Amino acid sequence: MKNFSFFLLTFVLLAACNSRTVKKSSGASAEADSVATLPASIVDLSSATSINELLCQNWENKDDAETAQNNDGSGNLEMPYRSFVFFSDSTVVKNPREKMQYGHWVFNDDNKTIAIKYEDGETEKYTINAIGARDLTLTKSGADNTKLIFVADGKQEKDYKDNPFYYTNNYWRIKPKTAETDAAIKERLQGNIHFYWLFLNDNINRNSGTISFYGLPSCFNWYSGGIGIMNENELKANWINTFYNKEQAMKARAIMENLILKKYSWDSTQRNWLKQSAPILLQMRDSLK
Repeated sequence: MKNFSFFLLTFVLLAACNSRTVKKSSGASAEADSVATLPASIVDLSSATSINELLCQNWENKDDAETAQNNDGSGNLEMPYRSFVFFSDSTVVKNPREKMQYGHWVFNDDNKTIAIKYEDGETEKYTINAIGARDLTLTKSGADNTKLIFVADGKQEKDYKDNPFYYTNNYWRIKPKTAETDAAIKERLQGNIHFYWLFLNDNINRNSGTISFYGLPSCFNWYSGGIGIMNENELKANWINTFYNKEQAMKARAIMENLILKKYSWDSTQRNWLKQSAPILLQMRDSLK
């Protein structure tokens, strides 16, 4: 392990590896999808038969996920990215890569329906047409009977609170109703960094071959060997809107820019950029406390 300014050293060497692309190699091996390589913190669902158990994972709309993978993320046009993350405590997060909604779900085994009530009072009901460890087909009640096809990796966290999309890991995304103090902005940034630490660790534990940042509010540029901060004119509206106004968002960006120039201990021999970057995020988060 070396104690260097992580960003400055690696930025000089690897600045060409800008991660504005939404689909990025993690550096995982070809055998990454092997169940035998999964850590104890991840549960394999390939042999599960209970619908309740199969539901509790990250589901992404198949068409939206494929479109996002083919988009380089450089434009300002935001395309839909429909998804659900169901949790075993009966909570659900809808569209975490868009305007996130939080709610509670109930499964009715008699008619194979999922009833969802969101925090804002909105309700939805879906019929499960088919479900497996990696595929889910739903029909929304009251719609035109169009079937929605979702895909997953057939894995879930043993502790659902380790899922980066769990609601309490996303408090930092809730826009404040009044201007915040510098201390409150720093606390929001801690939540932001904590989310990405969980996100990188989750992909490490799942042995993900690729990683997509599409639609996630961020001020980071990710490199294969470093972390950078976006220029002010690169920041997208979904990150700015996690703050009271643009002025406070720019203050938060300045704090992050100063933070990333500090010296951190990092493993210069680690070839998997996720495993190299995740500990840096933890150090950054803790340095804000």
